[in-house]
Amino acid sequence: MAKTDTARLALAKARFKLCEEVDHDQRAQEQSDLQFYNGDQWDPLVAAARGGQPANTVAGLPPVPARPTYVVNKVKEPVRQVLNQERQADFGIELVAADDFGGLTEPDPKNEDEIELREGLVRRIQRESEAADARTWAFDRAVKAGRGFYAVMTRYVHGKSFDKEIYIHRFYNQATVYLDPAHEQPDGSDARYAFIGVDMPLEKYEAEFGKNRVSRATTDADWRGLMDDAPGWFKTDGEVRAVRVVDYFYTVDESRTLCLFADGSTAWKDELADSQSPIDEREVVEQTIKWCKIDGVQILDETDWEGPDLPIVKVLGEEVQPYDQKRRANGMVRSARDSQMGFNSMVSKLVEMVGLAPLPPFQAAEGTWEKYAAFYQQANTRTIPVLPYSPYDLRDNPAPMPTRTDVNVPIQPIAVSIQMFDESIQSTTGVGDPQLGKTDPSVKSGRAIDLLRKQSQQGTSHFLDNLRRSIRYEGQIINNLLYPIYGTRP
Repeated sequence: MAKTDTARLALAKARFKLCEEVDHDQRAQEQSDLQFYNGDQWDPLVAAARGGQPANTVAGLPPVPARPTYVVNKVKEPVRQVLNQERQADFGIELVAADDFGGLTEPDPKNEDEIELREGLVRRIQRESEAADARTWAFDRAVKAGRGFYAVMTRYVHGKSFDKEIYIHRFYNQATVYLDPAHEQPDGSDARYAFIGVDMPLEKYEAEFGKNRVSRATTDADWRGLMDDAPGWFKTDGEVRAVRVVDYFYTVDESRTLCLFADGSTAWKDELADSQSPIDEREVVEQTIKWCKIDGVQILDETDWEGPDLPIVKVLGEEVQPYDQKRRANGMVRSARDSQMGFNSMVSKLVEMVGLAPLPPFQAAEGTWEKYAAFYQQANTRTIPVLPYSPYDLRDNPAPMPTRTDVNVPIQPIAVSIQMFDESIQSTTGVGDPQLGKTDPSVKSGRAIDLLRKQSQQGTSHFLDNLRRSIRYEGQIINNLLYPIYGTRP
């Protein structure tokens, strides 16, 4: 491998490691929130403590039944409300010719024709690649966990052709995407590099990339050598070996001198003839996007990216203002976790207290019930029309009738707590009763109900605004790729 390739590979690996380190806590939080949304809402230590225990014959202890650990997932409904708003919004890309002069200039028919042609291509790209699926999937993750990603990619068309087409790519596992941690724009449009990486089984790797340094590592010692050379890029799980293969997009800067001539024309200084004399010049930094596919020890493939934009589109949930050295993005689940855990705990406590409360036993004087023991034994499981008793005790003294003892289950405080946590979930998710289809019975006017719903939707409208911004960047990427991919208009 050439020295330049070695340097680029070393830089790529260093950048990938930086992304992993900077993004580690955020990714752990996102995975935890997705797990919580899916119903795993009890702390493992608490759930284990509430589990049942078998009888201990050595210590003479009886078996202990498991305590209730119910999950009534109240987080899903408000999240689905926001997700379904996006589905109904039917977002798309529309290209509009820029006219910043308010009709002071005459429209150019050629520009109008080009805009119409571009719009037709954009509609076709969105339709044939099911762009809505990629956006919805990224938005789904952003709403739940804080961030989502999709991409604008190119590929060869089907058949015996070298023609390419543009398509919108959905990342099923969005944890495979790493974006330059120094980017500042919410859609990731200013990122200078990005990675898309997967761990590929060695058999698939060899089938796709043929014989190379990795496939020649046939012995265990050779494989351990690769693992030592590139920690984290080569893995072993029993008899299965895997290689991390990463698509690496990066920006290259080139400084050039732009010259201005007396007639207003411009040209690059390195393209001028000796007879040309500019009247002014300035330095311009041109940026180009490169792509290569790498593993831990070599560059497998590389080419120039056709467009001037990094093709990864970021969809943001709610970004937190920085107050330390960490960058944070939250979804709806994060703020609702404590309320949901409290709700589950109180519901489980209510079931435990009511469901496991003992049946109130009978209290009776000795001699008043023994004769009718069969009746009393069935009184807790069957409806007995008549429950006889003897009015005298064993000493033939008058005795009162048998009565049930009072077993008081204090469920009122628990019921109040359940209601409190239920309301807290609505508050922390930003989705209130009107948005969930629950309105005050005193509100009779349809207009008033509609206003309440719109007011409730304001608590989550920022998610859709962030998606609109991301789609705008998607449109910029596609628009800049149209000429390189589909050619110029004749």
